[in-house]
Amino acid sequence: MKEEGMERHNSLLKSLEKSLDVLDIFVECNTGMNLKDIAARTNLNTSTAFRIVNTLERRQYLTRDDVSKQYRLGPRALALGYSSHWTENVMTLVKPYLRRLQQMFNETASVYIAEGDSRICLDHVESTHSLRRVIPIGESLPLYKGAAGKVLLAWAPKEERNRMIVQYGHLSEEEFASIRHNGYAITQDESEHGLFALSVPIFNFEEQVIASLTIAGPTMRFYDSIRQKMLFTMSQYAYEISYSLGYRKK
Repeated sequence: MKEEGMERHNSLLKSLEKSLDVLDIFVECNTGMNLKDIAARTNLNTSTAFRIVNTLERRQYLTRDDVSKQYRLGPRALALGYSSHWTENVMTLVKPYLRRLQQMFNETASVYIAEGDSRICLDHVESTHSLRRVIPIGESLPLYKGAAGKVLLAWAPKEERNRMIVQYGHLSEEEFASIRHNGYAITQDESEHGLFALSVPIFNFEEQVIASLTIAGPTMRFYDSIRQKMLFTMSQYAYEISYSLGYRKK
């Protein structure tokens, strides 16, 4: 009985090591891989690799793209604290949507994250118009100004919102409640004169807003019918990104 217990213990350890080997290859390169790539890089046969990957996907440590059939680190792995890989995964997920938004509307599309009292431009695709919104990647802007910042604040913890409301008199809980109710924020002439911005939230698997998807440009090009099309498209894209991060709307 003791030998059987030891054998079972060793078998479990080997299974755990194989699972960690699979996760390690994503930590090392952080690119999408299909099942064949995973099996080859871990020296596992395909059936063993499938069982491990299937379990990791079910537990949300990996996520699979239905179109490309490739696997990436999932929301549970990101939640363990792989902060650099977290931002890279978000950027990888968001980039195609930024390109699509720019191609559809030819305005600058960007994604922001909160950092203290600031919002940071994580990535963008610029408009080709000579008159356009230009924000360098990594640029730090006030969190309390602009649609992107207000979306990040609207879903921030209540104590954080209250602190910002006290610190900056033009903010209000009524405005934040309206943003949460509508699911988006619009600002005009707030960050800069003549600038219009529309922003929607991106959620993670814990239903927290971790980024804001934004389109911005000169107000004169954002007439009503275009705004409605933008809002519909951006809301759809933000939900698809959020879904890939493990968010499930209740």
